[in-house]
Order: sequence, then structure tokens, then C-alpha cells
Amino acid sequence: MLGSPSDHQNVRRLAKVGLAAAVMVSLAACGYGIYEWAAHGDRPLGVGFLAGGLAGLLISLFLYCQVVLIQKFVNYAYRGYDALLEASELLRRQEEHSRTIAANSNLSEWAKRVVYREKDYEFLRDSIQGAIVRQDWESAEHLIRDMDREFGFHDEAAHLREKLQQARRATTEERIAAAIARFDSLCQQHKWDQARVECERLSALFPGQTRIVALPRELERRRQEVKQQLLKDYDQAVRGQDIDRAHQLLYQLDQYLVPKEAEALKESARGVFRARLEQLKSRFAIAVESKQFPSAVEAGERLMREFPNSGYAQEISKLLPVLRQRARQQAPHAATPAPPTAS
Repeated sequence: MLGSPSDHQNVRRLAKVGLAAAVMVSLAACGYGIYEWAAHGDRPLGVGFLAGGLAGLLISLFLYCQVVLIQKFVNYAYRGYDALLEASELLRRQEEHSRTIAANSNLSEWAKRVVYREKDYEFLRDSIQGAIVRQDWESAEHLIRDMDREFGFHDEAAHLREKLQQARRATTEERIAAAIARFDSLCQQHKWDQARVECERLSALFPGQTRIVALPRELERRRQEVKQQLLKDYDQAVRGQDIDRAHQLLYQLDQYLVPKEAEALKESARGVFRARLEQLKSRFAIAVESKQFPSAVEAGERLMREFPNSGYAQEISKLLPVLRQRARQQAPHAATPAPPTAS
């Protein structure tokens, strides 16, 4: 596992072996002292061995307790560190979401329209195709009209109108084939929720059709195939110490794992986050050491964004103002063209 700390069980086992040996020696010393005192009447020698054995026993127990306490303290520190990593990851996601919302709120209505025009077009086109498959002719016509008038996609609107007319003239078998083709497209794009909704609508639209009835099972089969592939890729990334890849795959797996499966990956994910933190820390340190200040700023900002509550982030936040200033000073020198030569 990437970056996973030892739980020091070997140290505790060694301490147990040492305690057992010390107890045996101490008891042997006590027994010998009693023997010398009782059998030979050598009281000073007997008392000496007896006292030494008892003292050795007490010291051994005390040292073993110290080892156990230290191990518990270290494990508690690791658990606290793990909890901090999880909290940092949650805060990072919330921060990115908040930053997106803040950036969007600062855009003018015109800018928002430009930024989201492509997304709105894709959503509208997808909705039209879904309405055609469901034989919701009125909705399809209304959406095509919006695409034509609001967005100005006249050619695409004309193409979809022709497709709508063909769908109206199509036989039931052709409509089922078109529905399954759309289902395949949604699955290929990993739009599982949308594909699930389409399955429910198609079941009501084509009741009793064998191929439509089989779609929910097919959906789950394909979804499980994608999940197993992601898990396989994640395992290979962890084994190959590909931290960036493992970090990305964890986000992709979020939508596939049930709580029990997520719990099974919890320890591994902690190791990935630890390794990711160490990776960013190393990138930052190397960039600073080599005086690559723009790269240092980028690595430092990324570390602060992904692990905002870590001690490293707090240390880097104090250095960033100076590093940004040096990066600005370094940029003009890199961009300054060579002076022209005299003719």
C-alpha cells in the first residue's frame, strides 16, 4: 500500500518475548533465593536473590507497559493523521465546489450564456433524442423549436425535425431498435442515472417487449464491468506506485462503490492520500531548491488546495508571497528577447 505506516506489531511482539524471558529469569532468581534461605540457611544470599528477582519482575512489567503505551500513542497519532487527511480531502472538494459557484456568480449573464452555450446545446440535443425515443412528439417539437430560435442551430434543428418525422413513420420494431441504440449510447458515456430513467420510461412505453425488459439487467452488467475495470486499474496504479493515476481513479470510483466497498478501500485510499501529500511536498521542495519558482508556486498552491489543513500547507502559505514575487521577477527574464545585433 502506498505510504501506509506500520502499526508496530513487531515491536510489541518483541516486547512480549522480552517480558516473558525477564519474568522467567526473575522467577528463577526468586526461587533460588528462597532455596538458599530455606535449605542452606544463607539468609543474606537468599534475600539478595529474592529482592533482585522481584525488582527485575517489576522493572520488566514497567518497561513492557511503557512499550504498550508508546505503541498506543503512535497508533493514535496515525489515526488522527488519517482523519486529518480525510477531512482535508472533504474540505478540498467543498472548496473547489465553492470556488466554481463563486466564479459563476461573478460572471455576467452574457458571459454565462457564452460559457454554458455548448453544455446547453448538448443537453438540449440529448433531451430531444430522448423525447423522440419515448414518442413524446409534442415535447420533441417544442425543444427543436427552441434549438432553432433560441440557439440558432438551424441545420441541426432541420436534421432533428427530419429524424422526428422518420420516427413517427417508423414501425414498432424500428422504434425499439432506436431506443436500444440510445440506451447503448448512454451506457458508453457512463450516464448510468440517465440510462436508468430511460429504462423505466421505455418499460412503460413498450410493455412486455423482451429486449426492453432486459435493459435494466444489461445496464447493471455494463456498470459492474466499468467498476471492475476501474478497480483493476486502481490496483495496478497502487502496485506500480502511480500516485497521480491512483488519485484520479479514486474520484472516478466514488459513483460506483457502495458503502461496504468504500470501507474496504478506505485504508488503501488513506495510503494514496499520504503518498500524494508526500509527492506534492517533494515537488515543492525540489522546485524551490532548483529555483524554479513558478513550478514551486504551482506545487505549493496545489498542496494547499488538496490538503488545506496539513502542517505543510500552513508552512507553504507563509512562503508563497515571497515565491510569487520571485516567480514574477523570473518571468520577464525568461520572456525577454535577445537584443538585435547592429547591422
